[in-house]
Amino acid sequence: MRAWWLLLFCLLCAPAPAAVPEIPRFRLLGAGDGLPSTTIPALARDRAGHLWIATWDGLARYDGVSFRVWRHDPADPASLAGNVVQALHIDARDRIWVATENGGLSVMEADRRGFRHYRQAQHPQMGSDDVFAITSRGDDVWFGTFGGGLHRLAADGTIIRFAAVVEGEDGLPSDNVLSLAFDAKGVLWVGTMGGLARYEGGQLRRLALPGGDGLIIYSVTADADAVWVGASDGVHRWSPDVGWMSPPWSPMFARPNALIAMTSDGQGEYWLASQGGLWRTEGDRAPAPVNYDAQNVGIGRVLQTVLALPDGGLWVPVPTRGLAYLRSDWRRIAAFSSAQGLGGGLYRGLSQAGADGIWIASSTGKVERLDTRGGHVTPLPHHAALLGELRITSLRQDRHGLLWIGHRSGLIRVDPRTGALRQWGQGGEDAVPDSTSIDWLVEAPDNTLWLVSQMGSVQQRDLTSGRVLRTLVKQDDGSGLPDIEGLAVSPDGRVWLGGAAGMMAWDAATQRFVAMDAMGGERVYAFAFEHADRLWLHRMSGVEAWRRQGGRWLRERRIGAAEGLPALESTGLAVDPQRRVWLGTRRGLFRIDPNLQGSRALLRNFGVREGLLSQELNDRGLLMTVDGLLASTAADGSVALLDTHLPDPRPVTPNLVLDSLQVSRGDDIRPLRIDQPLVLQPDDHELLVGTRLLSYENPLGNRYRSRLEGFDSSWLEQGASGERVFSTLTPGRYTLRVQAYDAAGNASRELVLPVHVLPPWWRSPWGMALFAVLGVVLLLMAGAAYRRRVSRRSAWQLAEHKRELAEQASLAKTRFLATLGHEIRTPMTGVLGMTELLQATPLDERQKGYADAIQRAGTHLLRLVNDALDLAKIEAGKLELQQVEFDLHALLADVAALMGPVAGKRGLAFHDGIAAGVPHLVRGDPLRLRQILLNLLGNAIKFTETGHVSLHALPLSPHGVRLTVGDTGPGINAEQQARLFRRFEQAEGAQTTARYGGSGLGLAICQELAVAMGGQIEVDSAPGRGTRFSVDLPALQPLAQGEAHASSVVDTAHAPAPVGPLDILLVEDDATVAEVVAGLLRARGHRVTHAPHGLAALSEVVSTVFDVAFLDLDLPGLDGMALARQLRLHGVTTPLIALTARTDAEAEPLARQAGFDDFVRKPVTGDMLAAAIVNVRGAATASGEGQQGEPT
Repeated sequence: MRAWWLLLFCLLCAPAPAAVPEIPRFRLLGAGDGLPSTTIPALARDRAGHLWIATWDGLARYDGVSFRVWRHDPADPASLAGNVVQALHIDARDRIWVATENGGLSVMEADRRGFRHYRQAQHPQMGSDDVFAITSRGDDVWFGTFGGGLHRLAADGTIIRFAAVVEGEDGLPSDNVLSLAFDAKGVLWVGTMGGLARYEGGQLRRLALPGGDGLIIYSVTADADAVWVGASDGVHRWSPDVGWMSPPWSPMFARPNALIAMTSDGQGEYWLASQGGLWRTEGDRAPAPVNYDAQNVGIGRVLQTVLALPDGGLWVPVPTRGLAYLRSDWRRIAAFSSAQGLGGGLYRGLSQAGADGIWIASSTGKVERLDTRGGHVTPLPHHAALLGELRITSLRQDRHGLLWIGHRSGLIRVDPRTGALRQWGQGGEDAVPDSTSIDWLVEAPDNTLWLVSQMGSVQQRDLTSGRVLRTLVKQDDGSGLPDIEGLAVSPDGRVWLGGAAGMMAWDAATQRFVAMDAMGGERVYAFAFEHADRLWLHRMSGVEAWRRQGGRWLRERRIGAAEGLPALESTGLAVDPQRRVWLGTRRGLFRIDPNLQGSRALLRNFGVREGLLSQELNDRGLLMTVDGLLASTAADGSVALLDTHLPDPRPVTPNLVLDSLQVSRGDDIRPLRIDQPLVLQPDDHELLVGTRLLSYENPLGNRYRSRLEGFDSSWLEQGASGERVFSTLTPGRYTLRVQAYDAAGNASRELVLPVHVLPPWWRSPWGMALFAVLGVVLLLMAGAAYRRRVSRRSAWQLAEHKRELAEQASLAKTRFLATLGHEIRTPMTGVLGMTELLQATPLDERQKGYADAIQRAGTHLLRLVNDALDLAKIEAGKLELQQVEFDLHALLADVAALMGPVAGKRGLAFHDGIAAGVPHLVRGDPLRLRQILLNLLGNAIKFTETGHVSLHALPLSPHGVRLTVGDTGPGINAEQQARLFRRFEQAEGAQTTARYGGSGLGLAICQELAVAMGGQIEVDSAPGRGTRFSVDLPALQPLAQGEAHASSVVDTAHAPAPVGPLDILLVEDDATVAEVVAGLLRARGHRVTHAPHGLAALSEVVSTVFDVAFLDLDLPGLDGMALARQLRLHGVTTPLIALTARTDAEAEPLARQAGFDDFVRKPVTGDMLAAAIVNVRGAATASGEGQQGEPT
């Protein structure tokens, strides 16, 4: 039983795990980081975790990444009242209260949208606008002013002022209030320039300090149920159970080093900010000054505030430099440089120096002992001059306490106690293996020392005598040992090498290093043994754990890039007492908790933000001491001690906040309020969501990830950026989830942000409803349109059917009229011809009257037939107009000469005239124009009983001709004019027909002909004032005199000149027509030979030479066109004239193609026959022809 008690006593008395010296290392933020000013009177932390900084150039907020600054803007009444901020406080409602120099009191609500101000001008209850201190409890805000006393601002806006009382009375000692604080019981403590008071139970009572009354109270700090007071005579503490107490070191903080602010570090000690800088208490010992400025610029400068965070981090202003931050785990690492007493140079030699120290050796020959408990640096007291000339590359203290020192030209052994020294160089007995530096020194259990040179030579020496036992030299041809990266002795006493060929171990049996083939041949940069049966090694592919089992080495684990370890070269490897692997690299220290039973290793990186002065660690610059301290050296000449026993800070849940929202709307970038639902307009794009993880330990080590539900299929890793941009989002509702991890791996809660992207109006609910209504309306309209279409189609089909019937009827009518015309024209030839022959014989008056009547009736009948045929052509669209050159003046004179006598016979005067500007030569159809004029003049003469009839020609602007036919007849009313040009219509209908006769087709045909000629006919008339028809022909183009061809101008004014007797062949099957035509020709002196058919004509042509031949087209057997072709084929050149009753338009061109020289339609007159003879005879004479060829 006594043995157990003894064991327990020993355990209790055993020393605690080693801790490194406390050397705080602050991270400095300055103007280059966005800090507006380095003069900082106050610091505060809001509910979310933002750091608020009162500066002399505005109010700043820091989120670990950037600063946001509020300043005074004269144009914005909600801006800061001034830029020199001298007081800052955040109340329980997360409102920001600030005071600017002579600017009164200002408050910014939790929405952070602007300031509301309290100034003496608007609130006369205030004693001064120069506010120095602010605090709050509940909804009441208390503020103290300089020269105006203490004030209480109630929740309803009421301000109550407490002014200083006269000396000797109980109350506020001075109107100059410097500090305010509530203790745990809700008592307000007030520090003024005239003493201390507290407000309790509605009363302000003056308190006397141990140093007396009337002292300047610089600070009042509540500490649980106690209160610390910084006065002009020192520091005092009040507690309910003890009352006033002054610590022994209180006088240290009397003016001019008065305590202005203090805060607890959470472990029983305090940080003190005074007029002389930053201090830290150390139990009962006097507080020690803290060098919080690496350049020592801040030493001795006034500190006005200090702020400790809940996790143990500390914010401290550095006057003229900026704002410094101390990590919560700052006790883990102690970094040493020349400022802590190091001799300087690049430290590559590291060795254990007893239980509480290490030996360090530099490239400048400095050999020093570093006390790992107190942080003291002690140079080796012997041979400083000798060592100062060497470039030391390795160091080892053996079991006898002797120091082995490797350098570029040899090896030294020195006794640090006595200074006894021995050297080995490159020559002589027991020389070093080659001329390069000695990089590795290790001690083996068999009392030997193994060393490795830079060239890769290995040497074994006796530890006591230093005698060389063996040397293994790398050959010039490359044979022998490969490049060596590391040398170590395993716990079982075996020497191991790591390098280009992998791992090698000393084989005592063969006296050589043998390759450990099972471990592969990839280069090994560093290795270390956890115990005799587990080896850790590092390759570019990662850190590997090898376990010896049954005499064989098996790989247990590889930790590489997949688990967060980058592929890089290492400078050293060590295993701590917690079996965690430490890997030295040029990116700092990596701590690897292998978690051999788990699925994923835990990695953490230590760099400059964790307390190292440099993270570029030296080769062979890593040492794990026996008590679990990790020593490392860096490229800047610094040495760091890391306490591997110190636990990591307890897991926390860092606060992730929404920092900003902005969107591109058109060409503008618009910020959005973060305290309102996120609703995007249809045309919004480039949505930027900014989040911040409010963790200040290592902001650059924070990692973010996000997922937009409805857009992302999985979480998107954002790295160290808390911002994400969404270029375009389709309309709909989304949920954005954001999560962040701090550098220690602590995860924040998910930030959930609903996002609503509004659709375009046409995709909104009301738009869809509108479209639905429109769709129904369109369907109804489509149905109605379809019904209309069906109805129209039916109507169209009916109309088409009617049109086809009409066309068929028209075609039948046309054919009928053509046939009728043909059949009528043939007998009419006999009637009119015989009448003309009869009139040429001696007749008495009675007989002559009968002949004239027959002539008039036949002519009228022929006109009716022609009108009907013209109308049929117009309806069929087959009316063809000639385009020939003719003399308009001559045509008008011909018409006037023709119709003037007719008018005279009815007792009417006839007037005609041609205005200046009417062209002579024009191009058009003279026959149709004559037809129009004759029809109009005939109607005028027919309907006019007294007065006159006129025909005039006028120029039409801008071009063309207007022909007017006027009369003094009865006139036509408007209703009659409306139907005047309809077919088969007359002015007074049946009455007119009965009185004057006529078919009612004349005017309709005239209008159709005028339209076909590009013009129109207009009527101007009224009952009782006659009628005037105007024929406008703008298309009747004038021709210059030189343009007209004399041979092509139609002579419309003169009858054909008589031709001498000719031999004429007449081929006609109708005996009556033949007799008429032959008679008309013989009446003009010609000799006519009649042939009843084509064959007879051919016989006549063979035997007789004819001057002209008239051929009927509709002959029996061989028709007229075939006969003409035969005649031309046989070389007959006699002029051929077609004589036909056909009325179709195609007859004449077909006849001319067959070989006819002219074309005459039945019925014919003598003049028509004479004109045709003149035409063909003139053409024959012009061409030099007229002789009949010999038949073939």
